[in-house]
Amino acid sequence: MYLSPTYFLDLGLRSIANNPFFSPDRPRLSEGESDFRLLDGGEGLVVTLGPNASFFDRPNRSVCRWPGVKTIPRQSPHPLPQRSALASEMRAFLQIFCGGGDVRLNRVATITHQRQILLSAGDGNVVEKIDLAELAREGAPSLKFLQPAYLCSSAEVAIRSIPCDAATMSWARAPYVYTTSALDERGDGAVLCLSGRTMVWRERLEPGESRDFALGNVIAATANIDSKLRPTSRRHPDDEDADEAHSAAGPAAAAAGPGLRAAWGEWIAATGILLESIRAREGVLVCEMTNRSEAPAYVYAQLNKGALYGGSGFVGVLVKLVSAFFRVSHISPRP
Repeated sequence: MYLSPTYFLDLGLRSIANNPFFSPDRPRLSEGESDFRLLDGGEGLVVTLGPNASFFDRPNRSVCRWPGVKTIPRQSPHPLPQRSALASEMRAFLQIFCGGGDVRLNRVATITHQRQILLSAGDGNVVEKIDLAELAREGAPSLKFLQPAYLCSSAEVAIRSIPCDAATMSWARAPYVYTTSALDERGDGAVLCLSGRTMVWRERLEPGESRDFALGNVIAATANIDSKLRPTSRRHPDDEDADEAHSAAGPAAAAAGPGLRAAWGEWIAATGILLESIRAREGVLVCEMTNRSEAPAYVYAQLNKGALYGGSGFVGVLVKLVSAFFRVSHISPRP
């Protein structure tokens, strides 16, 4: 029975049908084009590259690739200015210490013909595909996202590491986050893929709208989001019919004062928010996110978060350890 010709024929057909690289509607791409196709369940995706095309991916996420594909490690997804050797070493130290400095990713490129690459979202994670060109056409500004949430992006996306201000610190809880630069609305290939736990929920906020998110569940938000931490015991300002125009945690307030003084005050405020979120146990603080701009805003939240996030580098490890200590200290012994 199991050695009959029909069995082997059926086995071969099922193997081809289950192959993520096999699809009757597999796109035929021109030179320099790329395509990102999510797998069922969002546990991974297949990136198709046309001739002489490339994309950036996160290390250790590429599972399978066709021959004719090369990887160039530690490439920057945006042009770098000319720097001295000492300045380059300082940027490298900043990246190792707290996740700042220049962004370095793997650049995967095809040599001549169209090829495909299979990427995994990670253990227990799913992929969220974001069309940044579509967000730009709708008027939304650049996107800020957590560094570990990055999975891959097309070559048309420029990614930079920026320090967190007080508003960003409320949901990021890290010294630095990644951000996308301004995109050309006529571009069609600006694709960013993020990974999160179980499911990534996208929430659109119209001008003046506000939402509350659990601390640690937000992985990305557009730059026009004004965020702050609020105790869960305190009601939302909309429930109290309060005027939100005088909020002190927004980006507009940071730009009101002189440059150096405002930057120093913003750093102090961001550090205070980081310390407050570190020592607060889960469920004590909520992240209040409001769109105070005239353009639509977007927030991407994972339904189930993984480990505590504190950024990358030495500072990120330290934030995770201190946060874990404070959370364990709040656990009551069983009677």
